Amino acid sequence: MKVTPKGQKFIMIQIMKILFKHENGFFKNDRTFCEVYCLPENENFDELLNMGWLPSMDEKGIWYQARSCRLHIENFNLSSKRKNVLNKLNYSVEDYKNQFYIDDFFENFYREKKFDIFDLYKNCSIFFKIKVLILRYKDEIVGFARYIENETSNIFLNLSYTSQHTKLSLGTNLFFILQEITNLQNKKYLYIYESYDDVFKYKQEFENVEIWNGREWVTK
Repeated sequence: MKVTPKGQKFIMIQIMKILFKHENGFFKNDRTFCEVYCLPENENFDELLNMGWLPSMDEKGIWYQARSCRLHIENFNLSSKRKNVLNKLNYSVEDYKNQFYIDDFFENFYREKKFDIFDLYKNCSIFFKIKVLILRYKDEIVGFARYIENETSNIFLNLSYTSQHTKLSLGTNLFFILQEITNLQNKKYLYIYESYDDVFKYKQEFENVEIWNGREWVTK
């Protein structure tokens, strides 16, 4: 706080620092493309997410701009067919505390899918306070989803599931269960990170999805 000679008071408010990362940038069709990051100051998670920022899984404390997706829980509905499948599944939620059996499940899942992202998974374990959804089918653990809880939203981080029971659509239904949890908490949004037409396009298929276009949130 700064006090002037006349006794007037001014509150000094720090705002985020914007960073441009040119190492991975490129020039195409007379336009320059580069990654945009920020270092938050006083902004909370919900404020940052609402402005299109996503928490980095590469560097702690760094947020980046992307074509982010969120699921608007007010418009969350389950079809009768989806309800029938979900009724066959059970889930519980607990704090993630570096449980080895969960880590092993994820590592095997990534290896099977040929996803080279286990380092990002391990970073999340260090960077964030995580909740883990444990999914069961007939008393067998068949999947996990890790996420962050905020005041008015939740953030999906990682998921894994067994390659068996394909008719249960475990990957898709983990997202529906996360929405159900978010709805029961009376929160507005489930953020599910970025989606582009050439990667993670499946996220655009949810009926209640909203997409950040760099200026505002738009529906499909």
